[in-house]
Amino acid sequence: MMIKELRVSLFDVVMCLSDAIDLISQVLVDHHKRVSYIAFNIATEIGLCAEEQNNLVFAGLLHDSGALSLKERLDLLRFEAENSYRHAEVGYLLFKNFEPLSKIAPLIRYHHIYWNKGQGSTFKGNKVPIGSHILHLADRVAVAIKRKEEILGQVKGICERIEKNSGKMFMPELVDAFKNLATKEYFWLEAISPSISSILAHKSKSIIIELDVKELLDLAKLFCQIIDFRSRFTATHSSGVAATAETMSRLIGFSERECQMMKIAGYLHDLGKLAVSPEILEKPGKLSKEEFYIIKSHAFHTHRILGTIKDLDTINV
Repeated sequence: MMIKELRVSLFDVVMCLSDAIDLISQVLVDHHKRVSYIAFNIATEIGLCAEEQNNLVFAGLLHDSGALSLKERLDLLRFEAENSYRHAEVGYLLFKNFEPLSKIAPLIRYHHIYWNKGQGSTFKGNKVPIGSHILHLADRVAVAIKRKEEILGQVKGICERIEKNSGKMFMPELVDAFKNLATKEYFWLEAISPSISSILAHKSKSIIIELDVKELLDLAKLFCQIIDFRSRFTATHSSGVAATAETMSRLIGFSERECQMMKIAGYLHDLGKLAVSPEILEKPGKLSKEEFYIIKSHAFHTHRILGTIKDLDTINV
């Protein structure tokens, strides 16, 4: 196996992982991207710098990574979601030690803090970044959109709902910025577009961050926790496969780089299992034929999602 020097776009990998998280339910498809798009536009509207705009793109794409169950994800679709801090804290812990994404960790940690007439500027003695309040507003706007209804006819109702909670849930200055955006038809049409991936890629074209093999390995290790922690029966599965694949590769004489790539493959080989419910993963009895087919489909989902990452075709077997 010959492996060339590998460098992949952090943006491409994060988009890929965001797609994987949304496999948990069809109801959630493109939710992360929609939040990312809305947050980016609010940040632009209030004049945040390019770095802060880009951080919000990444934070939006990964903001619900800490919600590991379908029930938890669906609960978050309620406009005034309750007890939503746990998944935000888990998301913070996931990303805080991964240097390329460490700056988005605090944004995710506080993205369900209510503004509460300014009291939400801090939480338990810690300053809440304005990016967290932008993320919160963007998330609730995205939740308010009824996907099966024509979007422009919803604008008035969504704006009224957001404005009603100005000062309570949301920072008033951000609500004003959102209301300015809401007057633009393209904003809504892009937010619900089936091409939102390419729209986001175009808007965030200034994000030029590449990962080398070691950084990709670290990110893959981080994400295997999201894959495996959904069930107590798979809590160490991907990390075990990764360690075994790396050891076997060394024993048969693979190079150091090739061993690292095998380890990455081990960490991510079950990415598509996010499409499989924990009820099936943890079923004590024999799987039905339909359940077995659902399990089998996870390999296809893994291949499809990882295949969207540009330059991974530099790995030749």
